[in-house]
Amino acid sequence: MRLFFFLLLCCQVAAAQQVRRIRADELRKVLHHPDTALVVNLWATWCAPCIKELPWFEQLAQQMKNKPVKFIFLSLDMEDAYPKKINRFIAQNKVRSTVLWLDEPNANSYASLVDPRWEGSIPATIFLNSKKKYRKFVEGELTQEELKKQVQAALE
Repeated sequence: MRLFFFLLLCCQVAAAQQVRRIRADELRKVLHHPDTALVVNLWATWCAPCIKELPWFEQLAQQMKNKPVKFIFLSLDMEDAYPKKINRFIAQNKVRSTVLWLDEPNANSYASLVDPRWEGSIPATIFLNSKKKYRKFVEGELTQEELKKQVQAALE
């Protein structure tokens, strides 16, 4: 019986998505998503407000999976968290949206790509819609209602 549960656990871990590493030059491409609205949440596994709001993002992403919007979690964790700690975190929290890890120790290499006014605090979220030339940057924790409102604004 123990062997069965061990194998079941291994299968679940193997089926979980794996976080992908990107650099600042790739972030520029990620932020340009011409076919859909885009919600990019900047977070880290050690950030309590990030962890608090993460289920709201994931729940909304699953509710809107047939809408023209894509949700991406962009981890700003330190290098020692990649990949094991981040992968474990996303598996434990059943995150099904895309998760990327930004492999850039120098915030100056990517901060202006996120937003020229960004001071580096997280959580932070970018709402984009290239077709509609819509871009909204929110620094700080969002309420569940504010998140829904911002996503709707990006879609309209």
